[in-house]
Parts: sequence; structure tokens; C-alpha cells
Amino acid sequence: MTQVPTELLLIRHGQSEANVGLSTDPDCGLSPAGHEQAVALAGRLVGYDLRAFAGVCSPYRRAVQTARIIADATGLEFIRDERVREWGPAATVGGRSFPQEPVESAAQRLREFLRRSRGKRLVVVSHAAPIALLTQLAWGEVPVARGEFWAGVGNCCPRWVKTTCDVEGPL
Repeated sequence: MTQVPTELLLIRHGQSEANVGLSTDPDCGLSPAGHEQAVALAGRLVGYDLRAFAGVCSPYRRAVQTARIIADATGLEFIRDERVREWGPAATVGGRSFPQEPVESAAQRLREFLRRSRGKRLVVVSHAAPIALLTQLAWGEVPVARGEFWAGVGNCCPRWVKTTCDVEGPL
């Protein structure tokens, strides 16, 4: 039996107002530099054939803003998916409340996202912690979520992950 790979282009939103100390709102927007990062990334993505990809983004404002900039440049349409939302403090986003959750719960919702994405090609605009966890899960690893496990995920620095790993196992 041939397995169809899952292909994910994982993109952390551009620099946020919170990343530079301009906001404490968990649903803050992009900073001016973050907007420029998203525009630059969108310009690079124009050179790729993304017609076979679908777009998914976190409902948080900075991710939606980044996705909109990419969509305007590439024509890719994005839908919001709460499963790729931020992990961290409690937040109200678009009238919906998200409580602070244990990292194990975040890993479980991301595992479910991967299960439902099996065989798809997706551009995912999300956040540092979810991208770090998605990368580990896609590689078939047990998520390691100690310390600043997300530190290597840069703003608007895409990760292209192609996997056939089974994500059915326990956390």
C-alpha cells in the first residue's frame, strides 16, 4: 500500500507587538517590522507553485494578518482553524475564550490536526510553540516541551515538512 505524504509549509506569524514589548494582549497584531516580514515572505512564496495547497491559520490576529498578506500575494485562500492556535496564557480571540492549557493538551489538539490533515498539502500560519510541536509530531517524535522548546522557530521563517509518519500513538 502506497502512503500519500502529508506536506506542511509551517509559518510563524510576523513579529508581533508582544514580541517587542508593545502589547500584553495575547491577541495582539503585527508590529511594523512584522508586517514587513510578512510582505517579504509573501514575495518569496510567489515563486512557488502553491496551487495544490490549502491555507490554514490560527484565529489569533497576528496569524490572520500574516495569512492575509500571503493570500494577497499568492492567491492562496486561508481558513481559520482553532487547532493551530497559540499555546500560552488565557486569551479571548474573536469573542471566543481559550483557557490556559497544559502543553500536553496543546500537543493532543495538534496531533488531531495532523491526523485530519493526513495526505493533504497545507500552508499553516501559526505560532512558535505549535510549530515546534507540529514539527516533532510530523517527524514521529514524542513531543519534548521543556524550557523554551519553541525558541528555534523564527518569525516568518518557513519550515517545509513532508511526512508519512503515523501520528496515532500516545503522547
